[in-house]
Amino acid sequence: MAEPGQAYQAAEPGSELPPSMQDRVPFLLYRAAEASHALANQMLAQIGLTARQAGILTLITESGPMTQKALGTALRIDRTTMVALVDDLEARGLAERRRHPRDRRAFLVTATPLGQQAKTAAIRILDHQQQRFLAPLGQQDRLLLADLLRRLYQGQQDQSNPSQITKEAIACAYW
Repeated sequence: MAEPGQAYQAAEPGSELPPSMQDRVPFLLYRAAEASHALANQMLAQIGLTARQAGILTLITESGPMTQKALGTALRIDRTTMVALVDDLEARGLAERRRHPRDRRAFLVTATPLGQQAKTAAIRILDHQQQRFLAPLGQQDRLLLADLLRRLYQGQQDQSNPSQITKEAIACAYW
């Protein structure tokens, strides 16, 4: 352990984390999620999408039209960023905003036929991304990891707000 005022010196070549962080599960989860997200963005770039945009297209294609607010909640994207993401999808002809039939102040975001095709292509890429990201794990470990992550996520939802668990909120764990 480094003395106060001293910088941490990695004990092993290539080790970038101090000992107190090397086995800290929440930090490792965060790091793994960042790496997965970066790989997804890199691979989706070939079709001109980001992981967030693929998430939007997936939700509005599979769940139906949604308000920007509902999309932001489901994907945990702030309002300003969501507007920019939907603006880009709309400018590219992948999504469109339509007046909400029951709330004239709100707009529903819906996928265009081109957006549905882009979502299909994105899912194929994300399937490949998942295989590549999880390559260090065998099939049993992959299934176990998925089960453990679902249980951790569900446990946090149950503790924080049991009445607010929705299909949309669970979907955000994928993206």
